Amino acid sequence: MTRTLVELSDRWDLQDLMTRYATCIDSKDFDGLDRVFTPDARVSFEASGGPADDYPAVRAWLAEMLPIFAATQHLMGNLEVTLDGDAATGRCMCFNPMALKPVEEKDQQVFFYGLWYLLEFVRTGEGWRIARLSQQQAFHHNLP
Repeated sequence: MTRTLVELSDRWDLQDLMTRYATCIDSKDFDGLDRVFTPDARVSFEASGGPADDYPAVRAWLAEMLPIFAATQHLMGNLEVTLDGDAATGRCMCFNPMALKPVEEKDQQVFFYGLWYLLEFVRTGEGWRIARLSQQQAFHHNLP
């Protein structure tokens, strides 16, 4: 199969978009998420106990919920993409350890999820953005 430079560039850009998503979540850069999602994106974190709503509502929920964690890591991989012009669908693996803020260091609790992100992307004037994101849980361990 021969791939065009445009297709290779699009695939690279989508990989970079998923890295940007993970970096924004883990650094609690909620403003940065505006460069990841379309303003009207639909986001569902139901598989891990979160909401399913339009992006602005989920962004507000993340800003309220994530500060309870001392650290999170969204380790992304195996991004599978199907391109269709200015749209694309994808599936991306995520391993997500999370550490709750401890009362004392010795009491820190770490738990983790293994999940897949199911994705719809759209090319905008500012580049690729996520138009729809949902989760499919594979496993979890040590939930609080």
